[in-house]
Amino acid sequence: MSNQWAEALQANGLSDKVCDQAVTPVVANDLADKSQLVDLTSLSIIDFTGTDAAAFLQGQFCNDLTKVSVTRAQITGYCTPKGRLLALPVIVGIADGYRLLVPASIKDGFLKRLTMFIMRSKVVVTERTDWACLGLISDAAGHTGEAGQQLGALPPSAMDVATSEAQQLICWPSGSDSPSAVRYLVMASINDQIALCKNSGIALQASNAVWRLADIGAGMPSVTTATQESFVPQMMNLQLIDGLSFTKGCYPGQEIVARMQYLGKLKRHMRRFSVSPDASGKVAVPLAGASLQAGEDVDAGVVIDAVLAADGRAQLLAVIKVSAAATAFSIDGQPLQPLELPYELPSQQAEAATGAG
Repeated sequence: MSNQWAEALQANGLSDKVCDQAVTPVVANDLADKSQLVDLTSLSIIDFTGTDAAAFLQGQFCNDLTKVSVTRAQITGYCTPKGRLLALPVIVGIADGYRLLVPASIKDGFLKRLTMFIMRSKVVVTERTDWACLGLISDAAGHTGEAGQQLGALPPSAMDVATSEAQQLICWPSGSDSPSAVRYLVMASINDQIALCKNSGIALQASNAVWRLADIGAGMPSVTTATQESFVPQMMNLQLIDGLSFTKGCYPGQEIVARMQYLGKLKRHMRRFSVSPDASGKVAVPLAGASLQAGEDVDAGVVIDAVLAADGRAQLLAVIKVSAAATAFSIDGQPLQPLELPYELPSQQAEAATGAG
């Protein structure tokens, strides 16, 4: 959490502890009863403006920037020349350029590397420390209450955007465990976010773990310091969530990513799992970057993110070997139970085609 945000919360009589992930390690599954405001100040907001901003960014990321506008956002990947992901920014159009969202934990390294290539291009980079991100999660019926009314017209479908001078709202993909609960990522000035918290009737009541749990349910990956340079985009299922274009042209790592798609065989992909409590009733929530086992194979998968849910189980996303059966995985001796994703993996499509034949 930024100091400016924490100070603003305290100055307005709002507790900053509610935004601390360590304070609320268990995510409550009470979305059916009420809407929620979620602290997302772990995301940094960065604006790219200038006459060359579009051309510059189009040459850096693996998705097609021409499909981004003030009414449409996209997930994209920033790769090394070897095609390995360094970051998964979200990009949305603004009046004079583009706005990027990246985790604050990797922001400095991301910007240092990216801005190295601006050189003589007419591109201005501005960190919007005067703005912050909140998440609004509806109840199970899709109602957002007073908060939704304050925000105005809400974008209708996933990755649609409502843009005004004072704020931007992105309709975020819903988690598969609560498909009718709609999520909105709200970007606005810190003062406006504080006003939303004070006047909505649903002041901040959840850490970002509740948002991450829904991301896990939606099959939306993340890249942190523990997983940077570990996977090509297809291993994180970017081609299945509109996060990867094979027709946009060159970017760092493009040849390797294209070769994987057209000439190679994908040996790893991302799956969703849960971990039940052990015999003592405890669950050790895996950390990003932790290794999964499958039989004698101690390097069968890597954890992308994991969150402890209210049912006592941890849910996680992990990049695993396609060749291993999903029911064979474990971590630290605890078996993993496979969970469904809201989209079908290529290996599942191939199995279905073989069965049909």
